[in-house]
Amino acid sequence: MSDNKNNPYAAAAASYGTASAIAGGRDLEGKVLLKSATQLEELMNRLKKGETVPVRESGEILEYNQKLWQFFVNAMKNEEHPLPQDIKNNIATLGLFVFKRTLEVLIDTKPEKIQALIEINRNIATGLLTRPKAAQPAAGARPAQGGKPLDQKQLAKASETKTDSVV
Repeated sequence: MSDNKNNPYAAAAASYGTASAIAGGRDLEGKVLLKSATQLEELMNRLKKGETVPVRESGEILEYNQKLWQFFVNAMKNEEHPLPQDIKNNIATLGLFVFKRTLEVLIDTKPEKIQALIEINRNIATGLLTRPKAAQPAAGARPAQGGKPLDQKQLAKASETKTDSVV
């Protein structure tokens, strides 16, 4: 493998690998969604100011977000994933909306079209980063099985970007 100086994707993967080891699965998922929301918001603000953003740059930001959502949608196809089917369906539906909206933004890059993508990412990230209070099970009851986090190595790979920063 080439060294990280010549391969920005490898450097980003290494950064995410470190973050994955430190953060729990939900935390990493929430943080990459927030990172993408921040990138999208910066793009939106630049467009609102009337700045001309190169197509390649806006495309990279949108592609990063789309890769994250592709990963989430693919994970929901797994029949063994422990989330309830209705939640899997909701995530898949959100993913389809993200894909459609991304195409709309690529075709006609307007700031107001980006806002929905930002809100979706932030709302999902908030849910992932919020820790619900642990409920006390009834006497003799088995604790509920929570949703298993997505495969962190795959998430890190899907969220690779040309920057070395991790949100």
